[in-house]
Amino acid sequence: MVARERARRTAEEWARTRILDLNTKMTTRYRDPIPVPQRLLPGVGVLGALGFVAWLTGCSVVVDANRPQCSKDSDCTDRGAEFAGSVCLAGVCEANQQWSCDAVQPADAPSYKLTMHLQDAVLMSPLPGVRGQLCRKLDVTCQSPLGSAVADSAGVLTTQIEAGFDGYVQLNDPNNQISPALYFLTPPASGDVDLPSVPLASPFVASGIVKSAGGTSWLSDRGIVLLNAFDCAGKTAANISFSVGGTPAPDSFIFYLSETLPTTDTTVTDETGYGGLVNMPEGVTTISALLAPSQRKVGKISVLVRHGFISYSSVTPNSL
Repeated sequence: MVARERARRTAEEWARTRILDLNTKMTTRYRDPIPVPQRLLPGVGVLGALGFVAWLTGCSVVVDANRPQCSKDSDCTDRGAEFAGSVCLAGVCEANQQWSCDAVQPADAPSYKLTMHLQDAVLMSPLPGVRGQLCRKLDVTCQSPLGSAVADSAGVLTTQIEAGFDGYVQLNDPNNQISPALYFLTPPASGDVDLPSVPLASPFVASGIVKSAGGTSWLSDRGIVLLNAFDCAGKTAANISFSVGGTPAPDSFIFYLSETLPTTDTTVTDETGYGGLVNMPEGVTTISALLAPSQRKVGKISVLVRHGFISYSSVTPNSL
């Protein structure tokens, strides 16, 4: 009996020891880190060498690209020349709608009725009797006008413009109230064009412009170009500077209006948008409009210059 009882106790003790040992091993395994198979480690190294790790971290590049570009307009202009004139909208630099618009190309222009209210540039009084001839731009001396009309007693000149017309109205006055003029037309997208005020300079006023702006005289073999800058909304544009292509001719210069007087002491237009070129050689002159201070080019036009004539043209934003 004693031997049997001793054997039973020995068996129970062995069983408890095995259970405790098993529990200990199970608990240890549960708490151990999940092992990484050794055969995966070389694969990670290869992927890293192939740039896989860089691709993963490259997700931050995508996030950076979607970050706001700006919080104010100056953040956009500080980004470089390609952002000149842009504005900050909802954290993104957008083209400034004041300067980003496409002008109607003459070839795409519809037929329209043109009404010009001709006025003395100083007195702003009507100019009756002025004769207008419609001339194509390539007809530099208007030898083959497409039509003509004479301003009525109120100084109103009316003519019909054919579709696709690209050119100017040549203005002459038998009474010598104005200097001979070439008025370049900007075609509309649709509808008729009514110009409520077309100020034209007399020979006396033209000479005064030259002298007031700093010149000595209007040279007999040169012409004058008077410009008016506008934005996309059709408002006169300040802070526009004009640049002429090619090498400047001797005695020619650019002026701007300041406090109602022409001057060379400033380099940009005021709120009137007026400026001009004095003593320009005959021929076609290319003029660019630059927005200060970024100097972004917002428009470019070609103007015909003839000696003894004043060329009038609007400068509006276009596709350049």
